[in-house]
Amino acid sequence: MDQDTLQMILREAVRETVTQVLQALLNADREAFLREHGGRKNGYYPRKL
Repeated sequence: MDQDTLQMILREAVRETVTQVLQALLNADREAFLREHGGRKNGYYPRKL
């Protein structure tokens, strides 16, 4: 593989990892809010970068 291909693969891997981490944080924050406020879920969808 050439350097450009490796950079593209690395960039996509970093983007996917960041997306997964942010999604996990959003889910944890949402669950904590619902526990504290006893609320209902109101329109949730996965976000993309």
